[in-house]
Amino acid sequence: MQKSLRPIQNIISVVALLSVSFIQLAHAADVKKANAGLCVTYTTVDGKTSDIALVPNVWLYVPAGKTPSPFLPDGKFTATWDGFLSVDLRGDYTFQAELNGSLKIELNTNIVLDVSGNDALSDPGKSIRLNKGSNAFRATFTAPDKGDAYVRMRWTPKGAFLQPVPLGALSHANSPQLQSALNLHTGRELFLEHRCAKCHVGPASNAGIPELTMDAPSFENIGARRNFEWFIGWIANPKGVRPQARMPRMYHGVENTGENAMAVSAYLAGLAMVDKFVPKELNAADAPEGKKLFRSLHCTACHSDPAVNEKDLTKVSLKTVAVKFSSNALLEFLKKPDAHYGWTRMPTFRLDDKQREQLASYLFTNSEKLKGIPTPTDKALLEKGKALVQTSGCLNCHELKVENKFTTKTLADLKNFKAGCLAENPEATKAPVFQFVAEEREAIQSFLAGDRLSLTRHVPAEFAERQVKQLNCRNCHEGQIEGVPNFDLLGGKLKPEWAGKFIGGEIKEKMRPWLEAQMPAFPKRAELLAQGLTAQNGLPLQTPVEPAIDQEAVKLGNRLISSPPLGFSCVQCHSVGNFAATQVFEAPGVNLVHSGARLQPAYFKRWLRNPPLVDPTTKMPVYFDEDGKSPLTEIYDGDAAKQINAVWQYIRLGDKMPAPMQPQ
Repeated sequence: MQKSLRPIQNIISVVALLSVSFIQLAHAADVKKANAGLCVTYTTVDGKTSDIALVPNVWLYVPAGKTPSPFLPDGKFTATWDGFLSVDLRGDYTFQAELNGSLKIELNTNIVLDVSGNDALSDPGKSIRLNKGSNAFRATFTAPDKGDAYVRMRWTPKGAFLQPVPLGALSHANSPQLQSALNLHTGRELFLEHRCAKCHVGPASNAGIPELTMDAPSFENIGARRNFEWFIGWIANPKGVRPQARMPRMYHGVENTGENAMAVSAYLAGLAMVDKFVPKELNAADAPEGKKLFRSLHCTACHSDPAVNEKDLTKVSLKTVAVKFSSNALLEFLKKPDAHYGWTRMPTFRLDDKQREQLASYLFTNSEKLKGIPTPTDKALLEKGKALVQTSGCLNCHELKVENKFTTKTLADLKNFKAGCLAENPEATKAPVFQFVAEEREAIQSFLAGDRLSLTRHVPAEFAERQVKQLNCRNCHEGQIEGVPNFDLLGGKLKPEWAGKFIGGEIKEKMRPWLEAQMPAFPKRAELLAQGLTAQNGLPLQTPVEPAIDQEAVKLGNRLISSPPLGFSCVQCHSVGNFAATQVFEAPGVNLVHSGARLQPAYFKRWLRNPPLVDPTTKMPVYFDEDGKSPLTEIYDGDAAKQINAVWQYIRLGDKMPAPMQPQ
């Protein structure tokens, strides 16, 4: 029987894929559709305040006493998800939930689950037959009186096992109320992105949401990091240099834009410690390797390729990189982009000196060149530039050790939301020109007219939603790069403690060393982003402590991952510490010593039960049949749950895992 284990696994895999198809095929390939996800309405228990948002599933985690939405005060709440649940073949399903609180699920007006739970998995509801196509769906959750509020909906298709409802099966209808709420969220997001509270002072940064602490590039020694010629264009019109710029045009209208831009540019260019300014010659022969590096790092997720005449205004152009940076400044920037700008969206890649030189050479080779305009040294012009920096509001965002003389209305004093920066024609005023389009301006006005206390309420899941968009995370995690995990899996897959270190660049070892692409680091956002992604999946911000490791189960787990006739032959593709994978056909799997620290226990157990159900692109085989049995019947009588738990107990040991057993 052991000799035929691999053919049996292959047959089980085929059967499992067929059983998955009727659940997923209608929608799994269409997750990006406009109406993906459910519409959720959060309401205070007194019914006086509500907010509407879009979420992927009936997943929610809110720490005790906190709010699920920045537009609701802290405290007890209800959440109601509305939309449609679709399947492509008629079938029978039961629903359950892991929760602390109460939950009612209705499908086609039938109540299929009505439970209250205290940190537990509910009993199954009554079986319901779902129609082919869309089925009207509603779920209502009420937060508990005590403890963290959370819910994670699960279903069991006929003949299958308990699992999350696939994201592609859930959709929603549009409504004026939804669009109004989304507009409010957009206005708040734009308010934060453009650092409006830096000038119009509102909540103290230590009493508000994380983005209130967002900085801008420091002006200290900036003349050593930016060229004077670049400054001129940037100060005169930031969006003319980079259409995605958040910085406004400061000088316009009756003032002499060119003269003011020249004065400020000259002053900033003079802020340089010349004794530390050592230009470095780049070798043009390094450009071809730099080109390969540019492609393998997937820089085109955010930047247009400077060697290609691409006019994509959604991407940051690199055509003027040699105008912006000196060679040594670019090399230093590639080494540590956040050295002078903590909230920069440019991530940190682990590049050695030679790689940075190769990449810089490629960028410089394909960039416009400096025209050689000398930096003005006229004392009166420099003094004017300094005065403008001190009085124009620059120092509200940019750090410099000189007096900030700018003043304007506080956030509380703002009453006319159609004046100043938000005027239809701001160039007729003295206000900065952000060049908002009408929809953006209206969204910010809508936010300002509403609950500004939302700036004091940090909601981890909502923070992650904003930052994922800002950092273009999905550009790499949506199938463009083979081997890079799908983004929608990550929040429910990774422990937030490990994910925070990984996103922050603290974990140096590549999990998938065979991939050319590498995960860059976003240190400033890392911990909060990891917690937010976890909360989006209804999981706690800190992984709960598990019971002590079952040492007897460890022994069986060791055997189960070993080569036949002992186990499933996991070691064929996966290394275990220094024990190398025995027979990799294509690409090796992740070293198992990392799995216990990386993976959420529930994800691991669901993954091992049926890998293609979690990720249809995986090459990992299925070891258990529809009845939850494996071919290795001599261990726990082939019981899937017990065997999977044994493997989990084994990998929890991490770098203390004993080497896999060897067949005699």
